[in-house]
Amino acid sequence: MVHTYSITPIIKHYTCMVDLLARAGCLSEAFNFIETMPVQPDAELLTAFLSSCCSRMNVEMTRTVGNKLLELEPQQPGAYMLLSNFYGLIGDLESLANVRRLMLRRGITKEKAHTWVEINKKVHIFESGDKSHPLINEIHFYLQNLVCKMKRMGYVPNTTMVMQNVDECVKEEIVLGHCEKLAICLGLISTPPGTRITIVKNLRVCVDCHMATALISRIEGREIVARDSSRFHHFRDGICSCGNHW
Repeated sequence: MVHTYSITPIIKHYTCMVDLLARAGCLSEAFNFIETMPVQPDAELLTAFLSSCCSRMNVEMTRTVGNKLLELEPQQPGAYMLLSNFYGLIGDLESLANVRRLMLRRGITKEKAHTWVEINKKVHIFESGDKSHPLINEIHFYLQNLVCKMKRMGYVPNTTMVMQNVDECVKEEIVLGHCEKLAICLGLISTPPGTRITIVKNLRVCVDCHMATALISRIEGREIVARDSSRFHHFRDGICSCGNHW
């Protein structure tokens, strides 16, 4: 790069290289690349790498990179949520509890989630657990029918990211009330069959909503486009364009 194009690499170039290696499954190579870089990794680089470590279910690497990221930016909630979701997914409840205690001790709170969907040139905004929409009863009815169909396909709501100390049935209700699910169901009941649905969320889509949206796209025969804080997700016939890396 330097010799051929006379371009001196900056941190964004190193981030791209780490992301490419990690997405290809070369986590050790990516980690060694970070360790030997002539510049210190920033939060953007470590977050990209951590996301791939979580997706690849590499527990040791996730712990190492996660700890580095929390040391570098202790006040950013994104890393805490990534680690919480990962530890919940693998059933490591002790590590999950440690992350949550650390959040409480440092006063870290998760930003409130919102999802937007445009229907007939009108924008509808949902919060998680929202009950304010005029069609909320129809939305919940349609969602419950979808959940029954998804469960017959093997879907089990992932409640590990619910931080409240409540019964499992209440946790499931909280997860099923996530704002992206509500927005998608409004789109389904308000548009003709086959119409593409596009939603926008201010935060990263959670593991459960990602899995549920993929199943909904298959059940409904719809293309669903979701733009979260990380990237675009194009769901079609049960498959997402991100390849479950986000």
